[in-house]
Amino acid sequence: MNALSTTVVNATSAKRHELPRTRLSLYYLAGYTLPVGLALMFVPQMTMQLLFSNHVYDDLGLRIGGVFLFAIGLIVAGMIIREVSRAYALTLPVRAFIITALLTLYTQYGDPALLATSTVVTIGFILTFLGWRKDTAEQRG
Repeated sequence: MNALSTTVVNATSAKRHELPRTRLSLYYLAGYTLPVGLALMFVPQMTMQLLFSNHVYDDLGLRIGGVFLFAIGLIVAGMIIREVSRAYALTLPVRAFIITALLTLYTQYGDPALLATSTVVTIGFILTFLGWRKDTAEQRG
């Protein structure tokens, strides 16, 4: 009976620290990193056309970017599946950096693909931030 009560207490403690809205917002992140990563790996020029690019990029660079984007998607999917709630908020500063970098590159090169990508990342950032704020406010009571 003692082992059963310990299991119940641990399960309840884990759920108390869960950030359900923040976790839900990460589905959006995984939902674009995985397919776009695959698309960049296998059809890089078509993917860039779909992102409204007005530049021609080398396939190798796009494919390498696709590998990294897909890998990020796998990490996020793992965070969702394993319910690694302590790491959810860490996606915010990472995405803030990505948004800043993409907008800086856009000002230098004027490629609409950078603006389109920045918009997609910004939407995810906002969803995660709002979910995280609401989840943490509820935890505080």
